[in-house]
Amino acid sequence: MEVLVLLILVACGKAPLPPGDPETPDVVLVSVDTLRADHVGAWGYPRPTTPFLDGLAAAGLRYAHARAPAPWTLPSHATLLSGRLPARHGAVEDDLGIAAPLLAEALHARGVATAGVVSSLFVSSRYGFERGFDAFEDFGIRTSAENLAGEADARRVTDAALRLAAALPPGKPAFLFVHYYDVHYTCDPPPPYDTLFDRAPAAGDPRYRTYAWHLRHPLAPAELDHQIAQYDEAIRYVDDQIRRLAGAWEAAGRAATWIVTADHGEELGERGSWGHGHTLFQEQLHVPLVVAGARIPAPGVIGSPVGLEDLAPRIAAWFGADLPDPDGPPLSLVEAPAAGPGSPGRALPAETSRFRTDRYALFRDGLRLGVDLASGARSLYDLAADPGERTDLAALRPDLVADLEAALWSAYGAPWTARRAVDVDTPGTVLVGSRAVARALRLEAGTPFQVVPVDAPVRVPGDGRWRPFGGLAPGPADPVGWSGETGEAVALSRDDRRRLEALGYVQVDDGDPAP
Repeated sequence: MEVLVLLILVACGKAPLPPGDPETPDVVLVSVDTLRADHVGAWGYPRPTTPFLDGLAAAGLRYAHARAPAPWTLPSHATLLSGRLPARHGAVEDDLGIAAPLLAEALHARGVATAGVVSSLFVSSRYGFERGFDAFEDFGIRTSAENLAGEADARRVTDAALRLAAALPPGKPAFLFVHYYDVHYTCDPPPPYDTLFDRAPAAGDPRYRTYAWHLRHPLAPAELDHQIAQYDEAIRYVDDQIRRLAGAWEAAGRAATWIVTADHGEELGERGSWGHGHTLFQEQLHVPLVVAGARIPAPGVIGSPVGLEDLAPRIAAWFGADLPDPDGPPLSLVEAPAAGPGSPGRALPAETSRFRTDRYALFRDGLRLGVDLASGARSLYDLAADPGERTDLAALRPDLVADLEAALWSAYGAPWTARRAVDVDTPGTVLVGSRAVARALRLEAGTPFQVVPVDAPVRVPGDGRWRPFGGLAPGPADPVGWSGETGEAVALSRDDRRRLEALGYVQVDDGDPAP
């Protein structure tokens, strides 16, 4: 049988994988961009979108309530691969790269062979994600147009992953990160997947334009049904490619732990539009998470809420690596008694400033607080009783809203204190206490304050320069304290930068597609 498998691999032009470390299983981390949990069979979806992933879930651990920290690619993947929330890794908008220590760096230092294949601009070497990988393939994607062209489809990504895997040094444990982009709009899987759940795409079909445009011009019911079918067909295409990837490991006899998740989901008409990056509802933040294969004590369902920040610490621990100061605990592999969506104690923040939004959320004890700093609105949802988040309870429980909001802002670190009376100017939002008060204001001496988002530039008189607030430690000399390190500036093209206001932070055109 082993000879037959080898002959098949050679005939297909694919080199077989070398033997791994018999003592230390590999880890294969798969991120399916834009995959919402409720379109996965293991989460109860009726269409057969994910037969392979469902099998992994049945044989391993399914995390029923995994949550993303942001509804778009860059900040969420930065959290996935660093173990730090956006408030600390700082890669919130597309003008800063990630400066936080990355999982691959920690594993490489430990002697683990590392390889990564990504298919989006916002997980590419342009933003620093190649750090720590012995081999890294991002297909040269460097512009937004190339990003949305989707030329690095699931088959091409899998081919590249298998090529890098075949070049792994024999006898060493490996970490492989694979990112698929096909489930992101425009969702155009190749035949025969394009007719799996609906008719073939036609020339007159609506194409994704912008979230704002579709909010004003919602798809007709039949059009929306077709787009959802295409979304589901793309999921099935990726699922089959993950099956192909896993087959190579099985054929090589390499033991591995398989982790499959997503960076965020997708709104499919629930709030009147189509897309992501703009809101923090369940359809964008509830992501699938399955862990299977080696190292799993027993199959089961983990009901306790977890965040993507929990993954990197667990992977590092498996290899005995040192991941510096993560925000999440190592992912639990054993269910806690009486766990569920209302389990007490864990607070999971999320945020988006994409396309002139300024929204924040906190998930705790089965409740989700929403804070819209642009409008000043607060919202509160009981996800156990109202998973569709249709009934806003904020007006009925102002005490609970205040408590959750204080917990939310604490995720952004200890407030700064003005050393003397000073004028603070920022296109972000200045918080005094737990309330947003202004984007530019005079602070009296001794006033504690914060600025959100963490990459919002801040300027004070006597300094003159715009500096990111996040990641800066108070210094001894000036009224606020400019010191510390932040993410490296990313050189953006004029086409990319046209979406940003003159301050280089908030996007001008909220009609551009969100990554």
